[in-house]
Amino acid sequence: MTEGTVKFRLIGDRPDITAMINALDPVLDIVQEWRIYPMQNGTGVRAYLEARPQPTDATVDVASHPEEHE
Repeated sequence: MTEGTVKFRLIGDRPDITAMINALDPVLDIVQEWRIYPMQNGTGVRAYLEARPQPTDATVDVASHPEEHE
């Protein structure tokens, strides 16, 4: 895992997974190529992402507001 990144596992239907990744793309810097895999039980699909926040002026400082992010 790259320093400063978080790994995500998305589970759902293929169109929902694709829509979620497209929604996250402007907010997160996705640092590895992602692929969609079928679920082993045959219901839905999953995708694995590794990402870090995009640098912006609107970044929330979790350390200054820990009670809001627990």
